[in-house]
Amino acid sequence: MLKFMWERILNKKIYIITLAVFLFQACLSQSAFAFPEYTSRQKALALAAVLDHGYFKAIKISSVFVKNRGKEDYYLQAILDDGSSRKWLLNRIREWTQTDELILSNNRALVFPSAESTDFGVLEKNDFYRSVLTATAFVKTYGRHDILEAKSLVLGVQRFRILEPEDSKFLSTDKLGDRYRYVLELENGTREFFTYNDAFALLQRSAFLAEVPENVKVLRKTFKVIELKKIPLQIEDELRDIWRFGIEVVFDGPIETSPDSFPYQVVELKLKDPETGRYKAQFFLQIIFPNSEKTGAISGFKNHEYLRFVELDTDVEHQKRVILRAMVNPDALNLPPFIEITGRNSIVVNFYSSTDQSLTQPPDLLASRAVGQLPRSVFTPDQQETEFERNYMEAVGLIREAQAQLNTDDRIETYFIALKALKQAALSAVVDIQIAQALKQRDILLRTMPKLIIRNVQMSILALNLESTDTKADPEFSKKLLKQLIHAERYATTREQQLKITTLRSILR
Repeated sequence: MLKFMWERILNKKIYIITLAVFLFQACLSQSAFAFPEYTSRQKALALAAVLDHGYFKAIKISSVFVKNRGKEDYYLQAILDDGSSRKWLLNRIREWTQTDELILSNNRALVFPSAESTDFGVLEKNDFYRSVLTATAFVKTYGRHDILEAKSLVLGVQRFRILEPEDSKFLSTDKLGDRYRYVLELENGTREFFTYNDAFALLQRSAFLAEVPENVKVLRKTFKVIELKKIPLQIEDELRDIWRFGIEVVFDGPIETSPDSFPYQVVELKLKDPETGRYKAQFFLQIIFPNSEKTGAISGFKNHEYLRFVELDTDVEHQKRVILRAMVNPDALNLPPFIEITGRNSIVVNFYSSTDQSLTQPPDLLASRAVGQLPRSVFTPDQQETEFERNYMEAVGLIREAQAQLNTDDRIETYFIALKALKQAALSAVVDIQIAQALKQRDILLRTMPKLIIRNVQMSILALNLESTDTKADPEFSKKLLKQLIHAERYATTREQQLKITTLRSILR
């Protein structure tokens, strides 16, 4: 009994000590990132000019002087109308600005964009009001730590208001301690709350559009998800043995934005195994759909190829955003997903699988890609088509045409023509990257051709054997197959392929 009580006392002491150490470290960390008390001489002089003739706690500021305690540590000394003199450190100036105890003249607001720097700006509130009140659209740019960081959407403006006491965020602050001052209501049903810092930044980057350029699409409503569909596993690129399957997210209308607006992320979670009771790492792939919502229950899938528990969830942390989530085996999918927007009011998330470990990107050529999405580095910057571009694009078109052909023999013959076009492209190249691209594509074809030719000859011989024994094979057709085998023999990469080619040649002869 005594031993048990002693162990409890020791555990309690350890807990208290650990908690104390944690709190001490937290205090140190907090102090390390505290707002500076002093600034440079240049910034102090500029700030003094800004604060002059403003108000401190409803008392007018008569004058502001710059003082220092060292070579680079400057602060301010203020004289108020009531005759008092006050020492103003930079961190206190920032605090008073946040609580409206320090107000600038001429309807301006002092802002400190960073919590770790004494850099400051002045928000001309009248300019901000004129800009936002005449705006028909708002360029929303997602901030730091958001998966959509630096991406933008152009949203229709409904109305702008100054926050009133009845508003939920009245007098509330952001993580930097700045009060929310304004709310911008948008046509898609979302609301944007702004501090003085936010208003200053938005004015700086011209986020409010009075007139929208013709090539810019304004989003005035959300994309509403109505259904999820499976896209079965199919060959994507036989040259590189890439397979594709996908999920189609169907909406109630056209998707008026670009595919890069829908990013993905892989999240690792420690989940408890119901059989063993142990925690095991599980990986979830998440596709983010901004300006989207689901109005009802959307059925997912328990299994779809290499995915498990596919479902569509509402993002509770962000307005008008849904997440397509699925448990994934990272070893099975070694290529990132590819997002494409279709003409049937849907977005297709394509998943790829390949045995080629050298591939780190989805296929950028051939059957699944448009010409405009080819690597532009191999092309000249001007609009004039060069001989290399003409030959290379001819080869790409032929390869795309071949992969769409159902007849293997026709496909092989088209590949032969593509090889000639790639040779001409290489001969007409003028820079290293051009010839490298042409030769790389040639080598992919040459590695694939022996396997295709062997399969084609085998199926052709089988078809002839199934026909009447009185019928003899067309000599020209046999000659063509022998020609294919000669090419396959030249570029065969394995002993097994060479043996099969020898056997097939003897049969044809």
